[in-house]
Amino acid sequence: MTIKEMNTDDCFDMLRHAKTGILACSHENKPYLVPISFACEERKIYAFSLEGKKIDWMRANPHVCVLVHEHTSRGSWHSVIASGRFEEFPDKDGFASERQHAWSVLQKESGWWEPGALTPEDGTAAKPHEPIFFGIWVEEISGRHGVEAI
Repeated sequence: MTIKEMNTDDCFDMLRHAKTGILACSHENKPYLVPISFACEERKIYAFSLEGKKIDWMRANPHVCVLVHEHTSRGSWHSVIASGRFEEFPDKDGFASERQHAWSVLQKESGWWEPGALTPEDGTAAKPHEPIFFGIWVEEISGRHGVEAI
């Protein structure tokens, strides 16, 4: 297998075309990884969620990363990690334009709202009808591409 570094443009291209990824955050020296649906525009990842563990943890420690991984054929794959800073767009003055922009970027994909709007089976979502829109400013990005040797 040959493993090659992806350039920055290819990394962002993969991020823009991905619909889901794995969000990693941490709090009190504990890691937490969770799948998310998102949209990427320029150097920002947009998503939304209900209240819960990932939102609480990102509020406490805004340093997060998102992993996107794709198998392109037997033995070939691409993997990108985007590290950055969480920023919440609350439903109040001063955030209306960012919140509206996040919504406009996300709504371009059908079904974008479904995963973020689901209430956990245990009922842990405190306010199930109040979505929390947020962005992740990508500060670092890297990727690799693996190709099976023939």
